Amino acid sequence: MEEQLGTGSGPVPHLRVSDAERDRAAGLLAKACSEGRLTLDEFSQRVEVVLIATTQSDIDGALADLPRGDAVDVVYKSPLPETGWLVGVLSGSDRKGRWRPKAKMKALAFMGGVNMDFRNAVIEGPEVQITAISFMGGIDIVVPEGVNVHVGGFCFMGGRSVKLAEVPLIPGAPVINVRAFSIMGGVSVRTKRSRSRLIDAIHQVLPPGGGPGAAQLPGRPAKSKGAKAERQRNQVLGARDALALATEILDQLAGRGYPVGTMGGSAPRRGRLAPDGTVTILFSDISGFTEITELVGDGASQELLATYFTIVRAQVSAHGGYEVKCHGDEAMLAFSGAGQAVRCAIDIQRSLATYNEQHAGAPSRAHIGLHTGEAIRDRGDFLGRTVILASRITDEAEAGEILVSSLLHELAAASTDLTFSSARTVSLQGVSDPQVLYPVLWR
Repeated sequence: MEEQLGTGSGPVPHLRVSDAERDRAAGLLAKACSEGRLTLDEFSQRVEVVLIATTQSDIDGALADLPRGDAVDVVYKSPLPETGWLVGVLSGSDRKGRWRPKAKMKALAFMGGVNMDFRNAVIEGPEVQITAISFMGGIDIVVPEGVNVHVGGFCFMGGRSVKLAEVPLIPGAPVINVRAFSIMGGVSVRTKRSRSRLIDAIHQVLPPGGGPGAAQLPGRPAKSKGAKAERQRNQVLGARDALALATEILDQLAGRGYPVGTMGGSAPRRGRLAPDGTVTILFSDISGFTEITELVGDGASQELLATYFTIVRAQVSAHGGYEVKCHGDEAMLAFSGAGQAVRCAIDIQRSLATYNEQHAGAPSRAHIGLHTGEAIRDRGDFLGRTVILASRITDEAEAGEILVSSLLHELAAASTDLTFSSARTVSLQGVSDPQVLYPVLWR
């Protein structure tokens, strides 16, 4: 029996493994991750394989390109340069793909944005400490599922969002400590599945054998039937996660250049988390869309509408905003910083002006209104007086104009790159007190 188990000549691939062997393989993966041989996402994927492994061949596949036993003790140093600072001042800074963070990192967003994606980061050591400082800007931190994350710090007229998937922690995974300080800005920490795991999960929630349209899904072929496939299918998260995964698939397809109309027209593409706390709400409407439809017809007006939403979505993504909804000819957006929102509105108007210069026919012009304040979150939507005021301000704006509330003007007036025209006092529908509004000079 001892010979059959392979004690003299190594493990036998087709024989079943014990819990002790699974734990040892997980320990080897953890050590390889701490040495920088595996990224966090690679580590989490392989640990899942070894923890549900039934035979030695399953474990061998997860460890195939890694040194075994004493060879793991060889010191390995990643050739990637270390990143210790990420700064976004009136601009953006991103780190994604394969990169190497220092054990202690700092991120600063000053009226700009910083994005850090740790899913494919090469982390050397058991812990990464991140000090994230956001002043009228946004910082987005993405981590793999199952990684131990601690978030602390404080906010002043800003927001901090922590959205981590409710999955078991991965044994041996590095710890990510985030100290978030936001002043009229936002810091978000969230989990997000990699593309390969996303496609696997989508296949698992499909009925066995696929379903309508399954052949068109990108990625890997469907899993074969059997006990292992059934066990993996049972690990899929609930309907809420399935919806989030489907939204991410839509984002990926849109990024490949599929026309907006092919993905359902006005379906939101929320690449970011909805901001918490004090938010800036932006409404953007096409001016005179009914008249445009009468002039050019339904087909041409719908093409114009699709182009308009494409421009809006490109700018909200570039400025770190959140698409709440697009309905009819109106887009509702939310931002964690007032400056972000105004700059997004300016670039929407400039993009529309450029489009009109390059295309003959009916011009596409928008009137935009913004207001800052507390809002009630309702499953990705926003409700309350702040939203109502932003909508009424938009109604007051003329074609090609951006109007902001007096509160937003006070928050953003110190920005040297933003210019406002003289204030005007107006009466808004449904609002008892007169409101002081400021046009933004964007041309």
